[in-house]
Amino acid sequence: MSVLLALAAVVFSAHVPFLKPNQFVVLHSRFQVESSFTEDPFQADFAMLAPAYYLIDPKGEQSIVAPVAKTSAAVYLEPLIADSGTYRIHAAPRKGPKYRGVETEEGKKYFSDDTLRVTGKKITLQYFSSADTYVCKGEPDYTPRPLNQGVEIIPLSPPNALIVGEPVRFRVLRDGQAVAYARMVVAYDNEHYVLDSTVDLYDVENQRRNNIFADGEGICTFIPEKPGLVLLFVTIHENIGNNRWESHNNSLTLEVKRP
Repeated sequence: MSVLLALAAVVFSAHVPFLKPNQFVVLHSRFQVESSFTEDPFQADFAMLAPAYYLIDPKGEQSIVAPVAKTSAAVYLEPLIADSGTYRIHAAPRKGPKYRGVETEEGKKYFSDDTLRVTGKKITLQYFSSADTYVCKGEPDYTPRPLNQGVEIIPLSPPNALIVGEPVRFRVLRDGQAVAYARMVVAYDNEHYVLDSTVDLYDVENQRRNNIFADGEGICTFIPEKPGLVLLFVTIHENIGNNRWESHNNSLTLEVKRP
């Protein structure tokens, strides 16, 4: 049976996927979404071209969104937001590179130059990434509608109503099943400019002060600390046997407003 590890325990080039709308409350037709990988949210480092992009409308109906432009740093979408309500934009899981690494006795997994400072058994890890964001038009009419595929961070209340200091809950899913005690990394826009020291978003040593852990039903409670954009990020590791692992990663980009 596969073993799911909800704690991130991997070190390699720390790029994470994200989707970033230019409007979270859609007020005009010049609406676009940026799809990219980053080390420091939300600075696009290289394009994340997903196998498919989906728009899930307020009724739960899905439509494919074709990219309108691509640069080396980002892919751009222009989804049509026609009716009032809440929309989810989803970048389907993208198969990434396979890494060689070392797993220590404590179960931590290291890659790249970090393998030179640790000892353990040799492993490989196949990387998969997906990303989500939510926008609304008019009155947010929100019902949680997981796709039940891959890793998902599902808001349990309207995702376009986040307010500084007010708790909001999310459920972490893997193929539709709750991931007990999953870790959710929280990263605010441009935080690398103000923090005394930065830890990458995979945070193998679990040093980031605002990491959040789910309960036994996969529910995380997040209390936003400041207004602006925020990235929520979950990594789940699956042991597929013979020292081979898969890393399934999902991010959720949201906007936090002042009280």
